[in-house]
Amino acid sequence: MQGQINNPLVLVVDDDPSIVRTICGFLKRAGFRTASAGDVAGALQGIRGQSPDLILLDVNLPDGSGFDVCRSLKSQAAAFATPILFISASDDTSTKVRGFEVGGLDYITKPIVGAEVIARVRTHLRLKQAYERLSELQADRLQRLASAQQDLMPQPEEIPCARFHASIRQVLTAGGDFYDVIPAGQDVVDYLVADASGHDLAASLWTASLKALAADYAGPLHLPGEVVRAINSSLCRFLPSGAFFTLLYARLNHRTGHLTLVSAGHPPAIVIPVNGANPAILRQEGDVMGAFPDAVFGVVELTLNPGDRLYLYTDGLIENSFSYEDGLQRLAGACVRGRSLPLAEAVPAVVAEVMAGSTPTDDLLLLGAEP
Repeated sequence: MQGQINNPLVLVVDDDPSIVRTICGFLKRAGFRTASAGDVAGALQGIRGQSPDLILLDVNLPDGSGFDVCRSLKSQAAAFATPILFISASDDTSTKVRGFEVGGLDYITKPIVGAEVIARVRTHLRLKQAYERLSELQADRLQRLASAQQDLMPQPEEIPCARFHASIRQVLTAGGDFYDVIPAGQDVVDYLVADASGHDLAASLWTASLKALAADYAGPLHLPGEVVRAINSSLCRFLPSGAFFTLLYARLNHRTGHLTLVSAGHPPAIVIPVNGANPAILRQEGDVMGAFPDAVFGVVELTLNPGDRLYLYTDGLIENSFSYEDGLQRLAGACVRGRSLPLAEAVPAVVAEVMAGSTPTDDLLLLGAEP
């Protein structure tokens, strides 16, 4: 069990029993709990069994090197954050440097001075606690940001006339994949799916700007191509160099079935016909958004029949195959196999089929809509 904050556990590893007794005595009198080992095997067993808060590790052990122990621990997620302080009779600079290179945080030379050991142990445990608190604070902020980002994306029950369903998974708690659904006139709905470059917090913040811009321009006064060009013009003014969005913007008239698609460097939309015909992969050319003031975007228009389905998605859903084309065909096939399911069931079923046996390395999003 992990040591308690007010009574941390220190593991002392040295092949000299007298040094172990001396150091443990210093530590116990200072209020620390202690455990000990005399070799590499005992050290690894103690680390696995007791999860020490800090390790005092001799450089030279009978069955190996303390450097090797440190290097091994730093490669393990569970022990990565455990402070390791080397102890050695050698005052050689190259030995000290090697200790820092393998992940040690401090180096104490023998003969051991009790006051020095206690001071160094306390310092590194305080630093560890500070890092843990900072990590908790960052996780809390990230979770709140993710909740705020999710609130930006509407749910099907909020806009029943849009007849859509969406599934989103993010590599980070908050990410750069985003969708929006905007009523744009009588029986007309705009759907957009976007992917911000990068997977950091900045990408998730840019999505809020994209939503605000889309809300400003969507509507009967502007054609879809005009909406995308207007958004691009605004993004070019504030996105930092190297940042951009890919985007698919779809306007669907639910009365007539007329569909207009605008692509800004985004993977193609997929239409699944209700009559059992092969899926239509609507390939389009187009520049990304936010990078070029004079960007050119691809536009295609077609008519959907009642019961047809339109799928928009981000590239994380097709990246887990051997090639882009393989992933695209796999996604299209899954959409076909989900044709008989209600849309609310089909969308998560398609994601589950495409990602079966795969670990996502990128955010992924699938949005389905019906006329």
